[in-house]
Amino acid sequence: MKKGLIIIAAALFVAAMVLPAMAVDMSISGYYRVRGVYQSNADQGSITPWDNPTPGDIPTAGGLTHGYGSPDAYWDHLLQLNPVFKVADNLKLVTQVSVFNNQMWGSSETSGGVASTGALNMANYGDTADNILMNRAYIEWATPKGTLKVGRMAGNMTFFTPWANTILDADRIMYYSPSWGGFNFFAGYEKRNEQSATSGNNIADEDEDRYFLCLNYAQPCYFLGYALDYYRDRSESGATTDPNGIWAADYYKHVFCLKANDHTNTYFFEGELQIQDGDYRDYYGAAADVDRKGWGYYANLGMKKGVLTVGVATAYTSGDDNSSDADMDVGPASGLDFQPLYILYGPQSNVLNTTLSNPVTKAGYNSTTAFAVPGATATGSQAYWLYADYQCSPELALHGALGQAYADKVVATVNADDEFGTELDLGLKYQIMSNLAYELHLGYLWTGDFFKGTTSNNYTTDDVYQIDHSLTLSF
Repeated sequence: MKKGLIIIAAALFVAAMVLPAMAVDMSISGYYRVRGVYQSNADQGSITPWDNPTPGDIPTAGGLTHGYGSPDAYWDHLLQLNPVFKVADNLKLVTQVSVFNNQMWGSSETSGGVASTGALNMANYGDTADNILMNRAYIEWATPKGTLKVGRMAGNMTFFTPWANTILDADRIMYYSPSWGGFNFFAGYEKRNEQSATSGNNIADEDEDRYFLCLNYAQPCYFLGYALDYYRDRSESGATTDPNGIWAADYYKHVFCLKANDHTNTYFFEGELQIQDGDYRDYYGAAADVDRKGWGYYANLGMKKGVLTVGVATAYTSGDDNSSDADMDVGPASGLDFQPLYILYGPQSNVLNTTLSNPVTKAGYNSTTAFAVPGATATGSQAYWLYADYQCSPELALHGALGQAYADKVVATVNADDEFGTELDLGLKYQIMSNLAYELHLGYLWTGDFFKGTTSNNYTTDDVYQIDHSLTLSF
């Protein structure tokens, strides 16, 4: 670790010395964050709301062998550096380096959310956290006819809102158009996985690729957007074990967005709708294809008046209601960039948010091995919440939220009820100095009957509470 830090420090020092002679400007921004987390009834990144070890009071089916929930309590930290090299007025090399990667204190393991690994949910809790990683490096070339970006950059981008989005660092080619009277667009190609040249089946096309086009139209009081996202996965087309041949995925996502506000910017609305179509399993032999369906939406209506912001919001994603039919109806899962509720949507609980790194992403409570939800995929979810933010002073901001969440689809042999639970959140942010901030989040989840299993099981459950706080130095 020390050797790596010395190498980075030496490289930055040498760059600072030689760049003036090369007529290249370099700027560095970033932050260092130390965070403490405590969550009751937890099991390494997924809530387990059972704490009675008496036989019969906790689930035992589906591989849930940890016995009963015990608290997760840890500290972690992350150092992120964002060096930008300006070669010419319109030409840059943009980079990002991360150190520690949410590494837990006193351990070599991560607490989850390691951006550069390509897997951004708490399913990776406990993975080794590489100490120093080059997350991003791309060329940015701005011209009067648009901006071109080539290299490794933030992927799985937010088309319009943070809902259903998880930032992954991905290899891309991006083009951003100029604006014409409020209209602009961007388009891109993303290489998810190169296997044709590395798998030994060089004749077959086994790559995973993504293509997308996003159209935007903005005016002073409203914004309209549409995006077409196409995912092409041929990772299993060279497999010799399947006599039918198989393409893992070939599906489309249509994304629509509306944002609006009144002329005083007091009232505001943002909404996003996603519709998925295509094939989850696309056989080119005798076997029947498996359709990829599903849809979801997010809507937020609020009012901002002076130092107070209040609003009401909802988010929905469809679940798979039939494991034996030839379709997969799971909608878009809420990503890690979307955390309106600390527990239900938080990465320490992993109830409603899951990674978008794979087209078979699960939506709803993702501990499928424990609950054997429909089709071993997902329940889907419907959530509602009220929220309020109050800026007490330039230094102190308060936050509160009250939410309720339900599963969209359940099966009587697995879950007798669809209620995930009711959550109350309280939070604050105190700006100690202009570049030093402290945040404190308190969340309490009254666990719903979804976690009790079937009527015959009626597992004993406990409520879940979470405390996390952080100190962040930005520069």
